[in-house]
Amino acid sequence: MEKTDIQIIEDKITKEKEEKKAAKKSERKKKKKAFWADFKKFIARGNVVDMAIGVAVATAFTAIVKAFTNGFISPILALLGNSSDMSNMKWIIRPAVYEPGSTENILEPEVAILWGSFLQAIFDFLIIAFTFFIILKTFTKLKARADKIASEIKKITAEESERKRIADEKKAKEEAAAAEAEAKAKAAAEAAEAEIKKKTEAEFFANISEQNELLKKIKELLETQK
Repeated sequence: MEKTDIQIIEDKITKEKEEKKAAKKSERKKKKKAFWADFKKFIARGNVVDMAIGVAVATAFTAIVKAFTNGFISPILALLGNSSDMSNMKWIIRPAVYEPGSTENILEPEVAILWGSFLQAIFDFLIIAFTFFIILKTFTKLKARADKIASEIKKITAEESERKRIADEKKAKEEAAAAEAEAKAKAAAEAAEAEIKKKTEAEFFANISEQNELLKKIKELLETQK
């Protein structure tokens, strides 16, 4: 094989490699653009906005529930437990060890079960869960009612369409029957008119024939008298 042929083959292989590399690069760009386009669509969708609003409302509502628990429920339970705050209600397993003659420098921290904080978290959870349960139940009832109304409207629309279709079919049949009756009446009238015309023509030609016979007889009579 000559050198020029080898060079042509090498150039062809190099060109194919460059084309494949360019195709892969173009495909990566398209995938990247498609990814960001899908992300923009996802961000712009109403569901994401609704979810963000829901998270913001839930956060604000959680703060309200915590304020309610800390301001109303905790003092009452703390009063029953002879404590200043519900979060301070605890079972001390091992008390803190302080330096001799000091009340601030702790040598060993206190070990206790903070059941007051746990109980407060339970109250927060129950209040939030109950509130969202009421909201969800109300929303479900409203949605069921809306679905029922939509179903009834759809049913009424279907019935109205069916009645209209039946009325249109009845009207079309009546119009067809009327057109057929009119055509038959017209055909009968034309037939009767043709029959009358035929009879009239027959009578006319019969009268002419009789008149010709009469004239012939008169002529013969005149000739006889001469």
